[in-house]
Amino acid sequence: MVLVVEHVIDGNRTPEQPAPLLLGVSSMMTTLRIQDFRTFHKLTVEGLTRVSLLVGTNNAGKTSVLEAAELVLGVGGTGPSILERSMFSRGELVLIRNSGSSYVEVNHLFHGHSLEPGKSFEITAVVGEKPRSFNCRIIPRPTGKLEGDDETPPLELLRPGSNLAISISGDGMDPKGYIFPMTGYAIMTRLLRTAATAPADKAWKVRFMETAAPPVSDLQWLWDAVVLTPEEAKVTNALQIIEPSIERLAAISSSGSRLDGSMFVKLRGSDERIPLGSMGEGIKRLLALSLNLVNSAGGYLLVDEIDTGLHHSVMTQMWRLVVEVARRLDIQVLATTHSLDCVRALASLYEESPDVRDLISLHRIERGAEKSVPYSADEILAASQHQMELR
Repeated sequence: MVLVVEHVIDGNRTPEQPAPLLLGVSSMMTTLRIQDFRTFHKLTVEGLTRVSLLVGTNNAGKTSVLEAAELVLGVGGTGPSILERSMFSRGELVLIRNSGSSYVEVNHLFHGHSLEPGKSFEITAVVGEKPRSFNCRIIPRPTGKLEGDDETPPLELLRPGSNLAISISGDGMDPKGYIFPMTGYAIMTRLLRTAATAPADKAWKVRFMETAAPPVSDLQWLWDAVVLTPEEAKVTNALQIIEPSIERLAAISSSGSRLDGSMFVKLRGSDERIPLGSMGEGIKRLLALSLNLVNSAGGYLLVDEIDTGLHHSVMTQMWRLVVEVARRLDIQVLATTHSLDCVRALASLYEESPDVRDLISLHRIERGAEKSVPYSADEILAASQHQMELR
């Protein structure tokens, strides 16, 4: 197995080379608790299963729940660097004029968006009956020199927070935790990445699949990990959910560099190789989902708006794929959706395959509520059959 971490360089996400991983998911996360993180003052999500779907209105905080899960599950393998992905993805950056650099506005991680001493957030989880935590706090800047001070551009000292620091701690991290100067947050990316991480035998694999389509280079890298393995044919078969005539999939580099190439499919009865982009966004999304699944073996996959780009007619097959792979490769999947079709497709899967009853669940996130509203497989099916609104 491998630990896969997506890093952000100059605004673009590029996967690092995998590090060895010796520990898979021996048990699942059943409870997630969030305190003062992003939009939430307090939220508890209980009854999480092998595959859990989060629903709720716009701005209810579904994506923030995924980000919280990413922090508390991934911190043991990546140290404090796990913080950076969501901030770059959300565009929480400020460009410094005439300097060519930028800094991340860390205050948006905290409930209320304010930057003041004492502000903190905590995320805890129950994983196999064992507690797990991630903590982040804004503190007065300690006296003396902190890591990153020498590399802080003078202009940075003029912005708010020069008298503050950020303290990060959590299970699997250095017991002493980490303290970074707030004025050094322009170079926080480098500091976070170079901070010591947990030993490989304590690292858990966590992947986050965003709503936006991943670059082809990311898909190529994920594909490289399954080529000539038993999973290669299964990924190709997954694409046949949308296009049954697909026979083969290949990644081809045009200049010897993985970043300069493309992916192609071969259709039955044709000698042409067809660029993946010519097959439509649904094929690309399904490929990204399949590759992220098989690359999450023994770990966790977090998917924002899992139905993006997919027609309602293929959603039941999509859920069948997700549940089958999650069960076979020991993956826990936590996904979000806005789509009623997506919820009904999950109910349809249960109606066709009652054996998934204990594997799936739905959780409604309500803005301002301190607890999510859970629905079992039976309740999802009953609501679908009676045209009840669950989102």
